[in-house]
Amino acid sequence: MIRPLVALLLVVFAFAVVPAPPTAAQSKTLVITGYGGRWSEVTRKVLTEPFEKQHGVKVDIVTGITAEWIAKLMAGGPDNPPFDVVMGNEPPLPIPRERGFFDKRNEILAPNIKNLYPKALIGDTSVVMFWSRIGLAYRTDSGIRKPSSWKDFWDEAYAGKRGTYVIANTLGINFLFMISKLYGKDYFDIDAGVAQIKRAQPKLVDFTGTMEKNLESKEVVLAVLHDGSAYDLQKRGIPIDWVAPSEGTPILDQVIQVTRGSKNKELAWKLIDAYLSPEVQLAFANELFFSPTNKTVKVPPDVAKKIISGPADVEKLVLFDWAQVARQRPQWTERWNKEMR
Repeated sequence: MIRPLVALLLVVFAFAVVPAPPTAAQSKTLVITGYGGRWSEVTRKVLTEPFEKQHGVKVDIVTGITAEWIAKLMAGGPDNPPFDVVMGNEPPLPIPRERGFFDKRNEILAPNIKNLYPKALIGDTSVVMFWSRIGLAYRTDSGIRKPSSWKDFWDEAYAGKRGTYVIANTLGINFLFMISKLYGKDYFDIDAGVAQIKRAQPKLVDFTGTMEKNLESKEVVLAVLHDGSAYDLQKRGIPIDWVAPSEGTPILDQVIQVTRGSKNKELAWKLIDAYLSPEVQLAFANELFFSPTNKTVKVPPDVAKKIISGPADVEKLVLFDWAQVARQRPQWTERWNKEMR
């Protein structure tokens, strides 16, 4: 498993007889969002457990998916957020960001922000912790032809054995949008996009982890998946490989921010600073193949060849205007739900 990589300073008072009373910070609970499964395992080992000991605070991780967290955040209002720190994928985040739900970036409390690539800064509130490339994962033991293009997703050779994930019915739309952008279109025709998904008839699941299980069980042999998930399966001995389609690879970015109404802003920004530290960023790269956004991180060569590593790779990133997508998503989602349910 992962070695604890966040430094802990343990000061031992040899002549202490009576334990010191708990400080005010020790009674605090910092509520953050986070994924389950392997993400949760790594997060607790290299980030939250060391952070709790260092700051005398309890870190409560609310697991789930970004769409669920944002729904709860919006319901609570900007002054009464259910979380101190919101971490998740970018597509659902522009609306609460535009409506003032997040605190302004604080480089004093989170100095590692200064070491991020410029592309990792979003607005004046948010930062990208990690990048992943969205491409095609496939079973190398299935006898299928190795894919090389996004067009291959529709190849009849994969009929009945392909899949993609549609978080809260929106990632299917996001996927279509990203592919259309790679083919030079500003925004896709939702009718044409849904028709293409119907033509492919992929297995639709609600979460990356579910698709990983489907690949592992051979329920699908070709899947839209980010590189980190595919290489984590490969690392565990499952015959999976991943390809970057020739047209380009959209980005799955893990974005983090402090809520404006948090009562624990100082600790919240310090937690984000720990997430952005070279030690924690390196641990996520080594264990889960997430690409660091801190440009000072030195990744081992065997890991570097599987992730986004260095300025040259960062320059090639395909980024999207998710704020524009967010404004159109209600109509797109209505159409998606009508046709796909």
